[in-house]
Amino acid sequence: MSIEKKKIKIEIFNDQYSLISDEKEDELLQASQFVDSLMKEISDKSSLKDEKKIAVLAALRIASRLINLENSLQYYEGRQKELAEMIDKKGLSSSF
Repeated sequence: MSIEKKKIKIEIFNDQYSLISDEKEDELLQASQFVDSLMKEISDKSSLKDEKKIAVLAALRIASRLINLENSLQYYEGRQKELAEMIDKKGLSSSF
């Protein structure tokens, strides 16, 4: 079974990019719109004009958000496991 790759055109910070990817087109478009709006926001709110610095700041903000979400996910997975163990100990799991 081969994975179909598609060519997708996107625009980020007034630059055009042609991507060849097997990822879902709508997800790539959503991601590119997110990066574009974040870079524009950083540019508008700062005196920076260097596109590379703006891109690095956007990448740092995205990485920070990703780390925060991963930490939250780990917390809630741990919490779910604790609650499942509590249910098992009380013998309540048979009623679900």
